[in-house]
Formats: sequence, structure tokens, C-alpha cells
Amino acid sequence: MRKYKNQTLISIVGLAVGFTCFALATLWIRYEMTFDVFHKNAQQMYVVFIPNDTQTGNSKRTNRALAGYLKETFPEIANATTLGSWTQSVNIEGVEISSHVSHVDTSFIRMFDVKVLEGSLDFLISGERKIAVSSRKARQLYGNENPVGKTVALNDHEYTISAVVSEMSKKSNYSYDFIFPHRIAVSGVNPWHWIGFHTIIELHSETNVAAFEKKLYEHRPENEGSFIKNMTIIPLTKLRYVDPERELTREVKFQHIIILAVSGLLVVLCSLFNYFTLFVSRFRIRQKELALRMVCGASTGSLFMMLSVEFVITLMFAVVAGCMFTRLFYEPFLTLAEIEMNLSAIYFKSFVYIGGVIILSLILFWLILVIFRYRSLNISIRRSNKKMFRKASVVVQLVISIGFAFCSTIILKQIHFLHHADELGFSFKNRASINLYGVNNELFASWLKQIPEIIEVVDAKSIEPLLPQNHRSSWEVELRDDARPSLGKIRLDAGYILPEYADFYDFQLISGEWLTHADDEYTVLINETVAKTFGWNDPIGKQFEAHEKTYTIKGVIKNIYNFAPTISVNPAFYMKLSPIVDTTEIMMQIDGRWQIYKGRYVLFQYSEQTWQSCIEKIEQIKNENNFAIFEIYNAEEIFAGYLKSEKNLIKLLSFVSAICILICVFGFVSLVSLTCEERRKSIAIRKVNGATVGDILGMFAKEYFMLLFIGAAIAFPAGYLIMQRWLENYMIRTNIPAWLYLSIVCALALVIVICVGWQVYKSSVENPAEVVKSE
Repeated sequence: MRKYKNQTLISIVGLAVGFTCFALATLWIRYEMTFDVFHKNAQQMYVVFIPNDTQTGNSKRTNRALAGYLKETFPEIANATTLGSWTQSVNIEGVEISSHVSHVDTSFIRMFDVKVLEGSLDFLISGERKIAVSSRKARQLYGNENPVGKTVALNDHEYTISAVVSEMSKKSNYSYDFIFPHRIAVSGVNPWHWIGFHTIIELHSETNVAAFEKKLYEHRPENEGSFIKNMTIIPLTKLRYVDPERELTREVKFQHIIILAVSGLLVVLCSLFNYFTLFVSRFRIRQKELALRMVCGASTGSLFMMLSVEFVITLMFAVVAGCMFTRLFYEPFLTLAEIEMNLSAIYFKSFVYIGGVIILSLILFWLILVIFRYRSLNISIRRSNKKMFRKASVVVQLVISIGFAFCSTIILKQIHFLHHADELGFSFKNRASINLYGVNNELFASWLKQIPEIIEVVDAKSIEPLLPQNHRSSWEVELRDDARPSLGKIRLDAGYILPEYADFYDFQLISGEWLTHADDEYTVLINETVAKTFGWNDPIGKQFEAHEKTYTIKGVIKNIYNFAPTISVNPAFYMKLSPIVDTTEIMMQIDGRWQIYKGRYVLFQYSEQTWQSCIEKIEQIKNENNFAIFEIYNAEEIFAGYLKSEKNLIKLLSFVSAICILICVFGFVSLVSLTCEERRKSIAIRKVNGATVGDILGMFAKEYFMLLFIGAAIAFPAGYLIMQRWLENYMIRTNIPAWLYLSIVCALALVIVICVGWQVYKSSVENPAEVVKSE
């Protein structure tokens, strides 16, 4: 190990990085998959999703009345509950404490096996102003004192603690600190119009889930909540890692965690192949050593043990180095993964996963030794001259390295493409919006125009900005004219628009004309998807009916991707904002409280690199003029948030790719060094017979460039198939140009020429007479 210290070091570093990536990613995956698995009937519990959210395509934010309706309608459902869960500030003796607060009913207590440890179930009686606290939160707040009878303030109301209840025993998507019942239905308010709740159902154990899913998807409530359809379900035990809403907010998507785990395993394989290649290559060099050991009494078993100990020591050094890497990066890892775990627990679980890899590595190593044990050592050495194992191992390392480099480059190219593509249908660069309370838009807009960093200001009235888009309205329309009759009624997303709003976001017109202020509210624009859905080649002037009104198409615009780029664009039409719609008030839940809310928006475009200055001056205007600003949104930051998982993935993959290429390069250097040492006599004889340094370099270059091209021929098709599958997740995607393949091959070829060429050159300039005499 000391003699070949460079080879030993690169093997240890490569294995350590691979062990660390693989163990942490596997730990992360396991953590994600253990949420809510501990419930008594966890395998029969599902969360209902409905297609009503622009950003994700569907949402678990359902109606207050849905759980009861589903329980009455579907005999397959054993239990159903409606749950509202928010993080709120609870005032306890004048101190604001952030807590998980859940609005529940009796079905939740039964389905999630919540037990009353102290007090009574009075907290489930609506209107009683009573609340329950979990045992963990009670210990945190009151120590050993009994909290029953004490008061807490929530939503500007005081509640009396009437019970201490058991908390979730393990990790759950629906953990809680406080529980209190749903509010009493407000007189005259349809419960179908109360949104923001989660609906969880429990199916009977004998239910055919696939048949139930189909039945639920096709069902449509025949009441005032009839706008709900195409409902689907997600198993409660999988909600943590397949929830489309959470996938948008998390730092790394679940599928990207799996990619990281596979990447770590590939680095381990690359390091092992490198080690085994050098191990087999050194057999010829160690021929005399091994023979002398056997002459001095060493048995085959003792040689077997000696070589095994060398490999085990290498693995142990790699594990120690991996622990050091884990210690260095575990805090950022816990923050990124949102995992609550101490370092000792990470070490323990990591050792379990690493131990499995080590056992498999030892089995493979011993298999190689057994092959040498049952065949004559001299025969094995002679046959190794064919270098088939050596060449195959080099090709495997090249395949992994080229594959990593290719996939990382495609991911980076896709992220850059999404930030600069014209296919998004709108522009978000240097654009922002402000959400205001009240109707002081015009005055606020006039103040914004006085800020020198701001280029353009648009009073959008009640039209939401494109980024973020919080919700959408979906209308059922009936087609007219020459649309395909087989379509019947179809749902379109309905949006409002103003001419200056379209100009601000640089909407792209495909055909027809823009809406103007002179147009009535029944003249509309449609997106590309509508024309394709209806089968219209020339949709201008076509009509459709919705809400007993007839709408006429004036223009077609490009699809607008103002949400996560993995979500498809629904067919949508845009009508001019009317004064009636502009004054509409809605009831929303803000911080868990129902409030009358009127959204008013001002859009502005700012100069490059002036965002921070704009924010400071806007805050100054707000404070000096007492404007009520609800939120300020930077469109660039919001869109970048959609891609933050990809950005984190590319950082990780870039590091892993660099390690893989480093292993491959050092493996090449080590292998060529050993080959040159083996072939010193051959090189000397060639020089005696007239071969030049260039001839010898060309001989080695031909061999290793051939291996490079074989590796590329395998890696590129495999990488292409993998990345095509990955790119299919995106609605707009970059291309994979030919220059990309060529640049990767040329870069690796240059590295090989520099690193390998030097080793061959040193051997080729030796004095042939001295070499022959020493051999």
C-alpha cells in the first residue's frame, strides 16, 4: 500500500466519497418512506386530491364538506375525516409560541388513534372554546404541572385546555401540538365553499383500490360542489415523498434523492473497479514476491489472507474518511433533508448501509482470489497479458465517468434553457408584483413611478400576477361551430387580462389580434392547447358557451408556463377584466383565520441589479404613507424556486462527476505506470529496433483511445436514454446537440493525453541498454 501510495489514496478517496453519498442518500430515502407507517390501518388510509391548483396540477386542499359526502356515497370507505392543519402563533401567558394547530373532527381522533391522557373530549364540541394539547407540548410548556384548565390565546380568542392527548408516536405528515374542533358552519355559507382542508379516507381492507380509484375519478357530486371532479388519492404512507405540492417547496425532490443514491453507488463501483484493475495488474509485478513467500513456507491460505487484509485495510481507511466527510457535512445535510437526527444516529444507520456495500465488495474480491487460487499462478499471470480484465475495467470506469459528465451537462443545460427560453410564453426577468389590501392601487402606483430604479408600473387591479399564481378558476364550456362533436363539454381554465397586463409580461401572439379596451368582456384570447384540444386549425372567430354566455375568440397566444416546468399547461382562455369582477370580495383563510379579503395588485419592472434598492424604497413609501402591503413578490426568485431541486442536484452531481473523472484519470495514470513497468523490456527492444518516442507514444495512444471510444460508445446511448426519460418530465425541454458529445470526448481525450502521455514518455526515453541489462 505504501509502494503504490497514489493508487491507494485515490481508491480510498473515491470509496469514501461514494460511501458518504450512498449512505446519506439511502438514509434520506428511508426517512422519507417511514412517515405515517405506524398507524393501525395505515395501509388502507389515503389522502384525496382534486385538480384545482395551477402550480401542481392537483391539490390536497379540498372542501370542508367532502369527507362526509364521500363517506355517505362510497361503501368502500370505512372512515373519512376533514383536517385543517396550520403552523400558527399561540399566545401562552403573553408569549407567542409557534405551534402546529389542527382543526379536527371525531373521525380524526378515531382514525389516528389519538388517546386522551388527561381531561375529557370536551375540546371536540364546537363553540365551547376548548382545546387539547399534546403530551409532548404540555411537557415543553408546563413541565410536570397539569395544564388542564389553563388558557391559551389563538386567533384573538381565548381557549381553555380541556385535555392532554397523545402525540404521534413517530414521524407523521399530520403531527400536532394543539387540537380543537372545526368552526361551526356560518349561517348562509355553503360548506362546499369552505376550502383549504385535507380529506383523509380509510378504505375497507377488502377494497379493490384500483377499481375504487377509477370510480372516484369518474364521480362528480351532484350538488353545489359539482365543480369537483377527477378526484384521485395518494396513500398516506407515501404522501411525504409523492405530494406534488411539497415537491415544489422542498429543496431536493424525492426522485433527485434517488439519483444521488445511485450516483454514490456508481462512484463506489468506479473506485472498486479501479482498485481491482490495479490489484490484478500488480500480480505480475509481485510474481517474485509471492513465489518467494511460498518458498519460505507461506501457504495458499496465508497469501489469500494477506491480500484480503490489504483490501480490508483500504476499505477501513475509506470508512474512516467517509465518517470525516459525514461529520463535516452532516449539518447542511440535515437542513437540506429536513431531518431531525443526531450525528450518532446518522453514523449508526450509515454503517448499516455501508456495511452492506463492504460485504458485497469483499465477496467480489474473494471471488477474484478464488479464481487465482484454483488456477496456476503462472498461468493466470500469462493469461493476464491479454489484459482483458484490465481493459474491461477501464471501459467500465470510462462509461461511468462519461455518463456522469454527460448527464450533469444535460441537467445544467436544461436549467439554463428554462431561465432563458422563449417557449415560456411570457417574460419574468426583472419583474415583480405587490399585493395590497384595499383599493389604493392608483395612488400607490403613482408613488412607485417616482422610484428611479423602476422602469414600468402597471395597475393590475384584481388580476393576480403570473408569478406566483395561487389558484385558478376552471369553467365548463360547450363548443360551437366546427369543433369536434365527440368532445362534448370540456373544462377550460378561465383568466382575466388587461392590454397593459399582456404588454407587461410580453405575451406572445400566434394568430389573430390582441384584446383592446374597446372589446367587450365576451371577446377572448385562447392558448395553443385550446386550439389543439378543439381541433381548430383557424380558431379566430370561433365561439364557445360558458355560464350561459357566448364567447368569441379574437386571438391565440402561446402557452404560458408560469408554474413548475414539470406541470402541463391546461387549455385556457383569457377575457377582459370587468368592473363587476374587479370589485368581488372573497373569504380566505389567512394564518388559520377566515377573513374578507380583496386582492389588489400592482406590477412593476425594475432595472438590472437594482432589486434590493427597490425593496428598500418601497418599504420607505409604505411606512411614510401607511400603505397596507400584503406581500411583495419577485418573479425571478419565484421561478428560480421551481428549479431549486434541480440546482441542488446539479451541485451534487457536479461534485460526484468530478470525483468519478478524477478516479478514472488517476486510474489511467496508475495503470499506464504499471503497464510501462511491465513492458520496460518490450519498449527497450522496440527502441533498439529503431522505434522512436513518437512510435511508442502512438502505440499506447492507440490502445487507450480505443478504450475511450468504446466507453463513449456505451455511455452516450445509455446516457441519452436516461436523460430523454428525465427530460420528458418537463413540458418544454432543451435539445441534446452533437457538439456536446464531441466536447466531452475531446475533454477526456485531452486529459488522457496529458496524464498518460507523460508516464509513457518517461518510460520511452530510458536507455534501452540499461533496461535490458536490469531485466
